[in-house]
Amino acid sequence: MEYILRNHEIFPEGGRRQLVVALWKGDVNVLTMVYDVLLHTARLESNGTRRLFMVYEQGKRQPKIIFKNEYGFDAGIIDPVLAVNGYGAIQFYESIYYYNLNCITDGFLNVSANLGEKPLISFKMEVSSVSTMANALPNRLPADYFNCLLMGVCWYLQLPVKQVDLINTSLLTASSQMAIM
Repeated sequence: MEYILRNHEIFPEGGRRQLVVALWKGDVNVLTMVYDVLLHTARLESNGTRRLFMVYEQGKRQPKIIFKNEYGFDAGIIDPVLAVNGYGAIQFYESIYYYNLNCITDGFLNVSANLGEKPLISFKMEVSSVSTMANALPNRLPADYFNCLLMGVCWYLQLPVKQVDLINTSLLTASSQMAIM
């Protein structure tokens, strides 16, 4: 089944610019991210789980992107030094994921656990009134928007699988599945 990323811009009561991003798998919304442009924060929700992450750029000579969770602890890092053969790397909660660097220009993002392996997730970034592409001049977004999006996808990949999903993909017979429920 193919994933697609849809986004739109909102201005809530406080007047701060926020971007709402939804990752869809067919007709099901599997991940929602609300990115606050002014605060550089991302609120994520998937499978009933909600989290808040903040993004910071650290270092002058070799800047790194650092993600902190709602408690202020380091959750992940994007280090440009780790980029290899057109792939960047993001470390998120002790796991390393690789993503294609040309995703900003061609609109397709692939995230895999190891270089050269089949991607864990791959999707098309749909462009609406607010462009998710960093090179879109009229609605240029900060680079940390894409970084938060990438971090959100990695967070989604680490979520525990729902029991229903386990049953639907199980090798058990229909009668034994009914006994479990």
